[in-house]
Amino acid sequence: MKDHTSPGIACAATAAPRILHAIPSIALRHGGPSQSVAGLLGAQNRIAPGRIALICGQDPAEPDLNVSRRWVARYLSQRFWCPAPSALPVMRGAIGDADIVHVHSYWNGFAATMIALAQRAGKPVVLSPRGCLQHAAIAQSSARAKAVFARLGGHRQLARLSGCHFQTEAEAHASLGVGDRPRVIVDNGVALPRPEPSHTALRARVFADTPDAVNLLFLGRIAAIKGIDLQLRALQHLRNRGVPAILHLVGPDGGDLNRLRALAGDLGLADRLKVHGPVYGDGKFDWMRAADAVLLTSEFENNSNAALEVMAAGGVLVATSGCIANRAVAAGAATCVARDAGALVDALARTGTDGQRSAARAYVRNNHNWSDRASRMLAFYETLL
Repeated sequence: MKDHTSPGIACAATAAPRILHAIPSIALRHGGPSQSVAGLLGAQNRIAPGRIALICGQDPAEPDLNVSRRWVARYLSQRFWCPAPSALPVMRGAIGDADIVHVHSYWNGFAATMIALAQRAGKPVVLSPRGCLQHAAIAQSSARAKAVFARLGGHRQLARLSGCHFQTEAEAHASLGVGDRPRVIVDNGVALPRPEPSHTALRARVFADTPDAVNLLFLGRIAAIKGIDLQLRALQHLRNRGVPAILHLVGPDGGDLNRLRALAGDLGLADRLKVHGPVYGDGKFDWMRAADAVLLTSEFENNSNAALEVMAAGGVLVATSGCIANRAVAAGAATCVARDAGALVDALARTGTDGQRSAARAYVRNNHNWSDRASRMLAFYETLL
């Protein structure tokens, strides 16, 4: 197995291969994957202008995109992102214009069709599974449908990939079905938001209705995998200790909001749970920096983009094990504890200093710039031609 993990510099733009990135949707409501793909595309297009294209569905709320060409795929259904018949000639045309096809995600009709069409056309295919080939992720939803799909052809398709892009070594080792395909390990980058007002000034504005409370924040898709139950349990501990804490949920409902509201009621916390809906663009960084702490307690994470954004904003991040890289914790950029409500509460008592906020921004500035990651991916593509 070839492992291309060392940094590389892409060729001059005139010699760079034409890369087609494919993802079912890049809508902001899908969270980290959309931001991650947009960041990678933009950085690659700055290094190799005119050589980076994208095919995906179209949505009114998308991250800023910097690509040389955008192809629009249409779907019969967004349940499994099944392409409409009219999308097939568009997909073939996009593939024909590319030297390499880089597909992001799997277990959906769009990704499987793109890989099949590209392999039939003799184009090298790179897959970024973004965690979805790990057993824990497979088991989260539609596990039986995925097993049937794998038996019908998914295993053969994965075995014929030209290369794989994983975001961590752990993901590479835990991903199923890709065998000894050439691989590259490139984690997420993040762009530093504009210089922010002070935490105190932002807090007074964002949390004007709860100025005397400890304002805790979850920002992301409200789904069972995010482990927000644990945050409510921590909120219960804080109430029992006499701490006037509020948990603010900011993000689209991923199917778990009603259950969480019911749980909050059962725990006597209905008045301490505030639901604000999604916030996109620069506004989300205001929430992250204004909060007294941002909580990340997912049952499963794969190189969390949300964690990077919190640190980039200068937010106080308190995460549970598996949600944050050890080196970020070692740098003083975040706090990591066991998946336990009491441990979360104890950590909250130790965090929130200006030093941690500064360390967080310095950490992402020094370790997670997009330019380096884009160069490494472009160099990996070259090895596959």
